[in-house]
Amino acid sequence: MEKLCVNTLNDSKYSALITALDYEILVSKYLKQLSFKAYPNKPKHVLIDLALKTVIDKYRFVQFDINESGKIELDSYKYVSLNTFYETLANNFLKDKKEIVLNSILTDSQINQLLNFDYFH
Repeated sequence: MEKLCVNTLNDSKYSALITALDYEILVSKYLKQLSFKAYPNKPKHVLIDLALKTVIDKYRFVQFDINESGKIELDSYKYVSLNTFYETLANNFLKDKKEIVLNSILTDSQINQLLNFDYFH
């Protein structure tokens, strides 16, 4: 089973939005294996969506720094509140993983909210 889904972002804030797809995994173990190309003008952060691991609450999104060699700095984590753009993007990525969402630890109302999410909201 897929453990993480890495979605590259081309914006000024984040290099990628990474979605944890398995609530049983140790996310840091998989994040250590990832690397990103480091560019001088590219964002130095990644955003992790933990909705399927921690449920949808204030601990859903975590920001990590990326170092000069392109590795995620695990000790740089920071829980973040996001604007609706990133939340919408994350919800759309999860909607594409319907089978995983249906078998997740999310409540029925959270599952329905995600799967019935309107892309054009």
